[in-house]
Order: sequence, then structure tokens, then C-alpha cells
Amino acid sequence: MSFKSPEPIVLAVALLLLAGTVAGLALYFPSLPDLTGVTSLEPKGRVAPKLKPEDVAANTATWNAPVLWTAPDKPDSQSYRLFDSKQFLFYPSLYPNGATPYIVPNDGTARSPGGVLLSWYQKYGIDFTSPTVDREDPSGDGFSNIVKYKNEPVGAKYKASDLDGSKSCNPLDPQSHPAYLSRLRLQKYEARPFRIQFKGYEQVDGVYEFQIYLQDVPSDRQPPLKKTGDPLGFEDYTVGDFHLNIVNEIDPNTHVAEDVDKSTVTLVKPAIGFSVTLPYRQLLDSPESTADFVMLMPTEVDKVLKVPRGKILTVPYITASDAQYLVIEANDDGAKIQDTKTKQVYHIPKLDSGEWDEVPVPAQTAAPKSP
Repeated sequence: MSFKSPEPIVLAVALLLLAGTVAGLALYFPSLPDLTGVTSLEPKGRVAPKLKPEDVAANTATWNAPVLWTAPDKPDSQSYRLFDSKQFLFYPSLYPNGATPYIVPNDGTARSPGGVLLSWYQKYGIDFTSPTVDREDPSGDGFSNIVKYKNEPVGAKYKASDLDGSKSCNPLDPQSHPAYLSRLRLQKYEARPFRIQFKGYEQVDGVYEFQIYLQDVPSDRQPPLKKTGDPLGFEDYTVGDFHLNIVNEIDPNTHVAEDVDKSTVTLVKPAIGFSVTLPYRQLLDSPESTADFVMLMPTEVDKVLKVPRGKILTVPYITASDAQYLVIEANDDGAKIQDTKTKQVYHIPKLDSGEWDEVPVPAQTAAPKSP
């Protein structure tokens, strides 16, 4: 028996019934968005504009601001950084007495015992944990780290703790250091008075001549009669102006009017602009002094330069061909010296005892090995 294909009408009816069944199932089951709550949309709207440099700069502060959080149960309490990362510096050898914390945050404000910013040492790769770091001289030029950090001009004295290091020298460069004259200090000055008297005068051919008596000088070395402009021959003095002054006064003992000689003669040191006025027949102490200078350099420790006022000072490390300095005066505030070549006057500060602690320490030498 042969198989025959169904009639076309039968196929059409079957397809119609199948389509109806599928449609019924679609109406009966929920859709995917109904099941998941998720829908998809095609992106619409304009494209975001490119960032401009000024936009980035304007928001830098906001981007760099720390992210803060607050405890939910205490909304009005202190806020805390979400992430708080800090670098700490640990160097106990710098503070053996424990007077200062030796674990400090590296926030740019930490300083050495002498006041040098530790960030300055880090900048040059210097080990700030060394107990003698402030006095060390890595460049070998005679200037310690702290001296180069302060970089004091001539006549000035700074505290390292007051400085930010912006005007410092390079501690690793032997050609970068303060002026040698900035390391000169007045250690002390000593009065050297000598008794002097304007003892007499006379007029010869219309010119006055004066007798100056030096009490501490032997009679055979007393200066002869001098005129205005003559060198006295003692302590670089020159005879200056003479003022004749005869005053009629009442003697308090006799109550009789009489002429009193109140004439004066001046002794001058032209080189330093100093003068002393001698009243007639009065014994005075001439205000002479000697200045003791020291040089805060490692080769000059325990060396003193004694120079009388009005004499020439030669400063170590500055050769005589470069400059010589005339000592003008010395007192409790320091000294004044003048460059004999340029005529510039410098103030030399008084020495503080702690300044020797800034002179470089001797180089460390290795201990000999045992045989």
C-alpha cells in the first residue's frame, strides 16, 4: 500500500491551530522585563565635551582633598579620612637623652637637633640619622652642613630653626659655601688705656707747639714738642686742632676773679676716624683697646688674632693680596673693620659659645685591625 500526502487543506488547518496555540502561550507567560525588571535602552543625547586644561586646574584642589567619612550613629562627630597614609622618620641616635621624640611624621616640618629641616638633608641624599649630621662636612671645604644651610651673610647670625633652606648652599659642592669673612667673630676686646696729658704749649713765630706727656713712657722716650699735623709717635696718633680758651672765673676758695686756661688739643687717628680731646693739664686715660678675633673654621680652632684698634687684621683663608682689614673699633656688640682696598666697613658679630659646635667635626678614621 502506498502512502499519500495529506490534502493541502488539512495542512493549512494544522498550521492555523499551531499558530493559535503559540499565541495563547505568549499571552499566558510573563515577558522577560516582567520577570527581571531589567530593560535595555539605546544611548541617546549629546556626546560629553572634552576636558579643558583650565577645568582640570580648577578641580585639582577638589581631587586632592581627602575622602572623609563620619560614623553613621554620630553624624555630628568628627570626620575621618577614608585612607590616611603617612611616612614617619625614625632616628633615635639623634636624641640620646630622650628629650625630643625620635619618631616624627615626615610632613616637611621635622628638623635636626640643630634646626635643619630633614627634608633638606633628604634632598641631597644625606643620612640625617647620623648623630653628628649637622656638623659633618661631606664636601670637605671646611663648612659644616648646618653652616651651609644657614648661609649667613657677613655680619649676620641666624638660627637654623628660623630658616626654610631656600637660601642655603649646596652641602655636596666644595665651591658652594658662605663668604669666609662671615665666619669671623670677635671673641673679646680688652681696654689698653694709657695715661696721657696735654701738659703745655707755646707759640713760636705764630705757630703753636704742644707738649704731650705720656705717663707710662720713660722720660727718654717722651715725644718732643709737636705742632698740629705732626705724628705723635705713639699709637698712630696725629696732633689735631688746638683751641685756645681762657675763661675768667671766680675762684670758689678766694672768691677772686681770675683767668682759667681751658684750652684743648685733639689727638686723632685719621685712618679710623677716631679722636680724643685733651683738656689742658688734665691727666686722662686714652681709650685704647685690643680686639681678639677667632675664625670659625676647623683649621683655626684655638687660634686667636689679637689686633689693636687702628691696626691691620689679616683674615685666614683670605690672602693679604686680596684684602686687609683695618680694625676701627670693638665693643660689647662686636667689631667694625674696614677693607683697606674697597673702604667697605663690615660688622663682625660677637662670638656665642655655641657657635664652635657648628665647626665641622674631624673626619672619622677606621680603627686599626687586630693582627
